[in-house]
Amino acid sequence: MALSNTALDVSEIAWFIRMKYGVDVSRYRPTCFRRRVAHRMAMIGCGTVEEYLGYLTADGEEMEKLMDVITIHVTGFYRDRDVFQALEERYVPPMLSGSTIPRTGTIRAWSAGCSTGEEAYSIAIMLERAARASAPGTQIEVFGTDVSEDACRAARSGVYSDERIEGMPSRIRSEYFVRERDGWHARQSLRGLVKFRPHDLFSPAPFSRLDMIFCRNVLIHFEHYVRDAVMKGFHEALVPGGLLVLGKSEVLAGEAERLFDLMDPRCKIYGKRPSDGPSREDRR
Repeated sequence: MALSNTALDVSEIAWFIRMKYGVDVSRYRPTCFRRRVAHRMAMIGCGTVEEYLGYLTADGEEMEKLMDVITIHVTGFYRDRDVFQALEERYVPPMLSGSTIPRTGTIRAWSAGCSTGEEAYSIAIMLERAARASAPGTQIEVFGTDVSEDACRAARSGVYSDERIEGMPSRIRSEYFVRERDGWHARQSLRGLVKFRPHDLFSPAPFSRLDMIFCRNVLIHFEHYVRDAVMKGFHEALVPGGLLVLGKSEVLAGEAERLFDLMDPRCKIYGKRPSDGPSREDRR
C-alpha cells in the first residue's frame, strides 16, 4: 500500500540535502517538498523513506534527479513573450534614456533561478536589441544564478536543441545563434553578455545596483517568511526605479508589498519604491 505524502517524515532527507548541497529545504513549503520526495520514491520503487535515503547516499544520479524536481527547472526562451514585449517596448527604453533612472552607460539585470539559461539569454537579447535601437553603445551585463551547478554548467555552454529553442522568433534565433551538429550554439557575442554562477536564493543577493531582476515562478514554492526575506534582498539590490519581474501567478503581499509598486498587473512587472539605497552613479 502506498504511503501518503502527508505521512512521510522527510526530515532526514532534508538534513542530508543540507549537508551535501548546503540547501536548506526547510524553507520550501513542506507539502511541496514531501510531494516531490514521494514522486521520486515512486519512480524508483522505494517503499520507505529509510530505503530511499539509503538509495540517495549510494546513487549520485538520483540525488541530482531529486534536486531537479525540488528546484523545478522549468524555463524556455521568451517564455511569456508578452512580458518581454512589454519590457522591450514600454519599460526598457525609458530606462536606457535616463528618464526613469539615471543613465550610466551600463544596464544590469539578474535572472534569479535561471535554470539552464534560456531566460538569462532572452533578457540579454531583449536588452541588446532595445539598446541598439535607442541607446547605442550601452553595455549589457546579465547575471544568471541557480542553486544547481549542473544547470549553470549547461547554461554556460549555450547549446540548445531544436525543441528547446523553438520558442524564439526565427529572425532573432538566426542573429544570436548558429546551428551546429549537436544543436543551436549561442554566438560568442551573446555569451559575452551573460555570466552564470550557482546561488541559493536563501543567501544574500550576490549582486547590487541592478536595474532589473527576474524571479519568475520560484517564490511560490517557498514559505511566506522566506519570500519576504528574498524580496527585501531584491529591493536592496535594485537601484531606485529598478524593475522586478515575477511570474504571472505570483503576487506580493505583506512586507514585500510595501517595497514595490505594481506597474503592470498582467505581466507582473513591479518598480522599486523610492529609498535611500545606492544610486547608479555609485556603480563603479
